[in-house]
Amino acid sequence: MIKNCNQLELSRRTFLKRTSSLALASSLASNSLGLTGLLGASRALAASNDYRALVFVFLNGGNDSFNMIVPMGDSQLRTNYSTNRGVIALAEGELNPLNLQSAAEVYGDVGSSEFGMHPDCLSLAQMFNDQELAVLCNIGNLVMPVTRDEYISNSLQVADLPPRLFSHSDQQRQFQSEPVSNFSYGWGGRMAEFLTQYNTNSLVSPLISVAGLNPFQVSLNGEINAYSLSANGIASLNGFTGARSLLVNNSMDSIDTSAHLMAQKYASVYGSAVDAEAIVQSAFNIADASGVDFDDIFAAAGVSTESTIGSRLKTVARMIAGRSAESNKRPIYFVEMNGFDTHADMLPNHNAQMVELSAALKAFRDCLHIQSDFDKVLTYVGSEFGRTLTPNGNDPATAGTDHAWAGNALAFGGMVEGGRFYGTFPDLMLDQGLDVGRGRFIPTHSSSQCSAIVASWMGIPNDGIHQIFPTLNNFPDPFDASTNINFINQA
Repeated sequence: MIKNCNQLELSRRTFLKRTSSLALASSLASNSLGLTGLLGASRALAASNDYRALVFVFLNGGNDSFNMIVPMGDSQLRTNYSTNRGVIALAEGELNPLNLQSAAEVYGDVGSSEFGMHPDCLSLAQMFNDQELAVLCNIGNLVMPVTRDEYISNSLQVADLPPRLFSHSDQQRQFQSEPVSNFSYGWGGRMAEFLTQYNTNSLVSPLISVAGLNPFQVSLNGEINAYSLSANGIASLNGFTGARSLLVNNSMDSIDTSAHLMAQKYASVYGSAVDAEAIVQSAFNIADASGVDFDDIFAAAGVSTESTIGSRLKTVARMIAGRSAESNKRPIYFVEMNGFDTHADMLPNHNAQMVELSAALKAFRDCLHIQSDFDKVLTYVGSEFGRTLTPNGNDPATAGTDHAWAGNALAFGGMVEGGRFYGTFPDLMLDQGLDVGRGRFIPTHSSSQCSAIVASWMGIPNDGIHQIFPTLNNFPDPFDASTNINFINQA
């Protein structure tokens, strides 16, 4: 029995808020298309080999990636690391050695081809040594190439630097878009607009987030909205069941469309959301009936059932496995892991993050291999900035690191030329070279150069890439071999 009809009233804002994340604009597909027919057509489309997916894993808070990728051996680079990291330096004997296919490019010619990965990243090191994973060195937000002298002397114009350097929110937004003051789109959302010919006749957005709203998936014109999933699957239309559903449906059925066009629009959006939810549930059903035991794979990789990043990546793996339920051939997923802002207790906190991240990425990789999807899915792992090389304390148990600039990113998939370092690893020296204070290193390659490589693999033409990343015009061509950042076999 309904106790209070007033509780069932939905304002325009409330209704749209509950449904917008679950549906595309009604112009993308007609609600009159039967669900059975849609699923049949989608299966035929998905059966082709022309499927490519991007999974962007964002490490929120500023990953201390100079303790994720660490120099080894008898070299000046290793000496610089040990000296300047101080009490938070990782012992060489604890690292997981990396077998580089070619020598790493190191700034200042203090080079070393010996590197290791964090002690708790054994699985990621194995992926690197199996030539499945690549390291993108010293990348970050840049408007144009910058030198230390220019930065220290304050000779640069405000527009020459990324706005509000070292700020979490600003650098997160810029890493997921472009380093400009006025945010208008994320590069994932803008890519989706260029890729509409690959994502036709689907009621489910090609932009799928398992981490809520994010700058990365904002489209320029707002015509493509991200579809939100919870860490464990569908974020259901909460409250639209039982008596509430009956009341809403009866109200919508009685609408005089000539007098209530806005209400008609609400009905259309709600109907699209329900259809989209049914398609996503069908995708999960297909995945669960595929013979792939996702729970066992993640458990075998050491992923805790309490791991949020593990649950999120498992959901993405299931969506990819069940993609025959929908027709998107260029889906773009957003996954986020929090907790990287290690101002204090850096070693214990970062160690725990590396354990969880390495296990989750390994499990996701294993799922893709078992599903025969590893060649079709590019996983890109980055953070808004790195952290200071020098710690902010003298006690290894409590010392932390602070906001910096450049950091190291990861990429893996069958299309990645793995087992290699791309970009230029910093010399890890203080008060000279790339350092602008306490081991805040100027990026040697821009995040936009790396993102452009991803966009090209997804099928964005060259003119589209330059529209998405206008700052590319300020840098060497990322696709030229001499630039040393093209980590993907674009064939």
